[in-house]
Amino acid sequence: MAEEVAFLVEPLEDCDPERIQDCIGRYIWIIITLPVTIWFMLTFRIHMPKCHLQQLYLPSLDLSNGTAAAATINPTLFFDLELENTMNDHSVRYSDINLTFYYGPNRNFTIANYRVPGFYQGKEKTAYRRDVVETHDLPWDDAIRKVSNGSTAVFRVDLVAKPTFRYWFWYSKRRWLRVGAKVEVDATGKKVKKEPIPLKSAAPHERRYGPGRMGFQVLSGFVISAVLLY
Repeated sequence: MAEEVAFLVEPLEDCDPERIQDCIGRYIWIIITLPVTIWFMLTFRIHMPKCHLQQLYLPSLDLSNGTAAAATINPTLFFDLELENTMNDHSVRYSDINLTFYYGPNRNFTIANYRVPGFYQGKEKTAYRRDVVETHDLPWDDAIRKVSNGSTAVFRVDLVAKPTFRYWFWYSKRRWLRVGAKVEVDATGKKVKKEPIPLKSAAPHERRYGPGRMGFQVLSGFVISAVLLY
C-alpha cells in the first residue's frame, strides 16, 4: 500500500512552483473523494436477515396435559418465528415467506405448510410471526412412543423467501433466502433447546469485507482518484 500512496505523493514533490496551486487542488480533491468512494462501496454490503425459531409446540406430544391418547389427538402445531434485520443502512421488504414442516431430520416427510404474508422491515428491526398450523399425515403413534420413552421426536423447519433490500431511493433485486434447522421435541410438546434455534443455510457463507477486501477497496479508491486527476 505504501507504494500506491507514494505514487500519488511523489508528483507533489516534483511539482513546478508555478503549478503548485493546481497540485494542491488535486490532493484536496483526493482527500474529499477517497472517503466518499470507500463509503459508497461499503454501503452496498448486504447481510441476509437472521432467522430464529423461538418456539415449536405440539399439544398432542405434551404428556403433562393427558392429550397423548389416540382418541384425543390435536393435529396442530404452534410456531414462533423471529426475523431480525441487523443492518443499520438497509431496510428489507419481504415477499411471502414459505414455511415447511417435516417429521424427521430430513425433508422426506412433509407434515405442514404455512405462508407468512410479505411485509416491510425497518433498519435494525426485529419482527415476530406466530400462528397455529394444522398438520397432515404425521405419524402420531411413532412420535408419541418416542417422547413417552424419554426420547425425542425430531422435526425439521425450512424457510424460503425472496427479500429485496432498500438502498437510498430504490430496492435491490430479490435474493433467495433459504434456511432451516432440525428441532427436537420432548414430552412437554416443546422444543428441547430453551434458547432460540437459528435457521441456517446450507449454501456458502456470504462474503464479508475482511482486511484483504478492505485493502482492495482502499486501493481502488486511490486508483479511481488518480485516473480522475491525471
